[in-house]
Amino acid sequence: MTFLDKYDLLKKSIPVPAVNIGTVTVGCEYVDYAYASKNCYYCFDTYLLTDSIYSTIAWGNRLIDCLSVTESEKCYECIDCNKCYSSSYLLDCNNCTDCHFSSFLNSCTDCFGCVSLTHKKYCIFNKQYTKEDYIENLKTLKKQNPKKIFSQMLALKQKIPHPASQQNNNENCPYGDYIYNSKNCYWCFNSYYCENCGYIYTGGIMKNCWDLLFSGGSVERKTTFERCYECFDIDSSYNCAFLATCTNCTNCFYGEYLRNCSDCFGCVGLTSKKYCILNNQLTKEKYEKALVNLKKELGWRV
Repeated sequence: MTFLDKYDLLKKSIPVPAVNIGTVTVGCEYVDYAYASKNCYYCFDTYLLTDSIYSTIAWGNRLIDCLSVTESEKCYECIDCNKCYSSSYLLDCNNCTDCHFSSFLNSCTDCFGCVSLTHKKYCIFNKQYTKEDYIENLKTLKKQNPKKIFSQMLALKQKIPHPASQQNNNENCPYGDYIYNSKNCYWCFNSYYCENCGYIYTGGIMKNCWDLLFSGGSVERKTTFERCYECFDIDSSYNCAFLATCTNCTNCFYGEYLRNCSDCFGCVGLTSKKYCILNNQLTKEKYEKALVNLKKELGWRV
């Protein structure tokens, strides 16, 4: 029986949680993959999310019915937005405040039904107004059917060119979409604060990582995520590969549901362990010797 066969049997023999909730997540109901979140309901794939409901891939405060919204607050029905405040019905917007029914806005305030504007204020369907006229027109618009307003904005959106890739404050990130505050990244999506990374989907606060899904470092614990490969749902780890649903691990490979572990190979469901192979405790010397043979079996360079 090969190592991978033994590892597969071990995974099937150990019970694992039905949902994945971080240790610092409190007051949340009907959530999954929720980390460092508080008072959330029906939210999924969240990080540092508080007082929110019905949101997915979310990071912020008081978000309702939002999808892929990060570092934002008091937003409703927003999709793919970053650093927005007190806004609703936005698509692909960055650094906006009190904007509604709009798309592809950057650093705008008090805009309604607008498309592809930058550093604008008091605009309605891309037409400039004075503050007084804007407020007066807004009273009438707010009484209209939201579906009708959204349709008007989408009709305007079809007429105005917009970027093929949604990015903000990046350097040398030529391929990918929804990338924020990153540098030297290739083929990344829904990624933020990444450096020298590739093939990342929904992750952030990381360096020198490749092929990751729903993974990243931690702002509240001031930890980063470095030198990891082929991982899923990993938090604050270093020099790891082929892990799933693990937190704060170092030099771990082929593992699932590990917490605060280092130098573990082919392990499942361990906490604060070191020098383990297939959940068996070894001395440092025996672990290092066995690791050489395992890497040869798996075709690794030794």
